[in-house]
Amino acid sequence: MRWFLCILLTLVTTAILAPAPPALAAEAGPMGVVVLHGKQGSPDAYVADLATALRAAGFLVAVPEMPWSRRRAYAAGYQDAMQEIAAVVQDLRAKGAKGIVVAGHSLGGNAALAYAAQHPDLAAVVCLAPGHNPERARVRELNTAAVQKARELVAAGHGEESVRFTDTNLGKTFDVVLPAGVFLSYFDPDGLANMPRNAADLSPKVPLLWVVGQRDPLSKLGPDYAFSRAPANPSSRYVEVDADHLHVPLAAAGLVVDWLRGLGSVR
Repeated sequence: MRWFLCILLTLVTTAILAPAPPALAAEAGPMGVVVLHGKQGSPDAYVADLATALRAAGFLVAVPEMPWSRRRAYAAGYQDAMQEIAAVVQDLRAKGAKGIVVAGHSLGGNAALAYAAQHPDLAAVVCLAPGHNPERARVRELNTAAVQKARELVAAGHGEESVRFTDTNLGKTFDVVLPAGVFLSYFDPDGLANMPRNAADLSPKVPLLWVVGQRDPLSKLGPDYAFSRAPANPSSRYVEVDADHLHVPLAAAGLVVDWLRGLGSVR
């Protein structure tokens, strides 16, 4: 009788300590990806093919229309845009995403990096032909007077007053009129859109994929502009693809899918 009880106790103990069956691992859930379009863009334009590829690969994908779209035309400040991204992230988590990646093209890439610098819990960040560089000399020169005026208005509590400034997109310049506070949020050289600083502020736990087009003038900035300022992470990559600025998301779609799959477990 004693030997029977010993065997029974051994079987019960083994059952308790045994690892969970493989089926439970699937309960970790899919990874969610927020895809941000570029300046004067839209969710159904140049980032659409990337979103399609991600969905086909099993990711939960959201492609929100951001304040810098052609339709919205800087309808909200840059920090407000961060809050819009946060709402999309929350929605993806509610749908079952167990890890979140923020990816973006052009100004959307800038925003993805800015958001990642503020959220060290992301699984990864992807910057595709990231653009909008208010800290660079040429942009500073274009808007020195407007930035100074906007700073004065905001400091005096008049951030809703309008400022005329010069914006650029794909090498073209054009005049825009915006509330001083909104303008300053995007174009302050020391503000939220400063990519070198945001890269340096990333958590070492957040891997960074930075993709540029070989036919995009922005590729001349090279990795030292911002990518190399990010904390070292063994999964981070700087990659050049055969594309112009607009078509980097399409050219990099397969690369992004493979890179995300290779990250392993999500957080």
